[in-house]
Amino acid sequence: MKKIVQFICIATSTLLVSSCYNDQLPEVPLPANVSFNKDVQGIFNKNCAGCHKDPTMKPNLSIGNAYNSLMPTDPATGDTYVIPGDAASSELFQAITGNGMQIMPPNGALSNSKIAIIEKWINDGAAKN
Repeated sequence: MKKIVQFICIATSTLLVSSCYNDQLPEVPLPANVSFNKDVQGIFNKNCAGCHKDPTMKPNLSIGNAYNSLMPTDPATGDTYVIPGDAASSELFQAITGNGMQIMPPNGALSNSKIAIIEKWINDGAAKN
């Protein structure tokens, strides 16, 4: 009888653990209009600004400066991290997806939903809203 109880306990434990293995959180729907101030800056604050807050760090993603640091500057000087309307060609998007460069943030990739928010913001024209 003792072996039957042990078997049932082990089998039940195995089923419980294996049933949780593939659980995934549901995808968060993207907002119809992604706002830089409401949606994107918050992602930067939580995941990027710790390293990119120093004025000498490129781009500087601290509050109040992130948008200007990311947007196109004089083409002669470079430092274009976002190409409005073209996420795939934007250095910011390539960095957060690890496409051809070290993935950012280096301590762990952003979630798919955060990446999708940034991608939508860039593809929708990267407005300062």
